[in-house]
Amino acid sequence: MEEAWLRAAEEFARVSRRVWERGLVAGSGGNISLRVPGTALVMIKPSGMAALDCAPEDLIGLDLDGRVAVGKGKPSKDTNFHLGIYRTRPDVQGIVHAHAPWAIALGLLDYAELPLLTTQAEVKLRRVPVLPFAPSESDELEALVVGAYGDPDVVAVLLARHGLVAAGPTLAAAEQIAELVEETAQIALLVRLAGGR
Repeated sequence: MEEAWLRAAEEFARVSRRVWERGLVAGSGGNISLRVPGTALVMIKPSGMAALDCAPEDLIGLDLDGRVAVGKGKPSKDTNFHLGIYRTRPDVQGIVHAHAPWAIALGLLDYAELPLLTTQAEVKLRRVPVLPFAPSESDELEALVVGAYGDPDVVAVLLARHGLVAAGPTLAAAEQIAELVEETAQIALLVRLAGGR
């Protein structure tokens, strides 16, 4: 397992830096996770640690019931919905939860779904529901997120007042989905400001 853990940790640190560099998170906000290939573990960022500062030795490994098997410290406070997605969707290998500003702004308005105004968004995102507000760490938030991911067409959701959750077949793919969701939210809001839909 050690070799698989180290390779996964290197990918985790690389993607975590990109999430920060792309402006999808600030400070210690947001969190990312991945399934460690060849194991029954999920790797996740510790609570309170900035994405930019995540080093392989800082990461925490959990089983799907949330028990810590590797590392020290407290896992991210949104661990419950990460694990719920992995239990519901075997195809998901990586998750990015980002406090992305355009996504948050759109989620505060009267949209039930993210308007997919570009052909790339239509093809790659298919459908992005906007979920109602629920507090972090709550069973309500977990139920909303996991319920939405029960639809195999859903690769991302917006959380009212809380950003986005993107999932993919790899952590790098999930990060690219998060970037596309943020770009798509920006386009939708610019169109709205210009008097469009």
